[in-house]
Amino acid sequence: MANRFVQKTAEQSNRQKARRAVILAAAVLVTGMVWAIFNRDQLRSDENPGIVTHDLAMLWQWTDKLYSKGAADSDWTIRWDIEGEAAGLEQAEQQLQADEKGREQGTLSIFPLTSDRQAMLVFTTNQKADKEQLLAVVKRTEDVLKKAGISYSGGMTVRGLTEYNNAAERLAQASGGKRVDRYKDESGTVSEAYYSEKLFSSVEAGAGKKANLQIAEHRETESGALSLIVGTPLITGDYTVSEAGND
Repeated sequence: MANRFVQKTAEQSNRQKARRAVILAAAVLVTGMVWAIFNRDQLRSDENPGIVTHDLAMLWQWTDKLYSKGAADSDWTIRWDIEGEAAGLEQAEQQLQADEKGREQGTLSIFPLTSDRQAMLVFTTNQKADKEQLLAVVKRTEDVLKKAGISYSGGMTVRGLTEYNNAAERLAQASGGKRVDRYKDESGTVSEAYYSEKLFSSVEAGAGKKANLQIAEHRETESGALSLIVGTPLITGDYTVSEAGND
């Protein structure tokens, strides 16, 4: 009788320990989720390394099947707005210009702004880009900026032709974005701005809203071809597509 009582007591104790372990694990999980929610903006701040790298990978994935010749044959323009000590900016420029693999993928240019502490880095791809090598170039750029103590924000714009009349709708669906703005100009260009949780960059869009994905469609007057222009967080430049990149 005593042995059965001891065994039963031990079983109850083990069950109680198991329940406590489950409760503790759930508490840790909930705490982690709450921390992530309240610190999401900090994790995604413009100074956090890898933002442009991450967004480039996502945008490539979403657009690769939408462009007639794929993302590799489209025109990519990647931009960093940087700020830091003049010496650090110059050193970072020298390191980046010396990157041979970067020159194989495209051209890196630096444009000084009004202050000697500010500049803009612009990388434009060649006719055909390799996804992994391009991502490596962007990652290296962000690593160099971080090591030099240079703060930055960044984004990109990709231009190409599409055979899908609903390309913008397909892209918006892939991104899971919520539309925050839409307009159509006199030339027939339709532009929509979205906010996607899958992207790290963002800009204020007014009325307490944020945007990080702009999609524009433009029907070429002469050829009738449909251009798809996409930007994160916004499109920079005009809505034309380079003929060289789509021969």
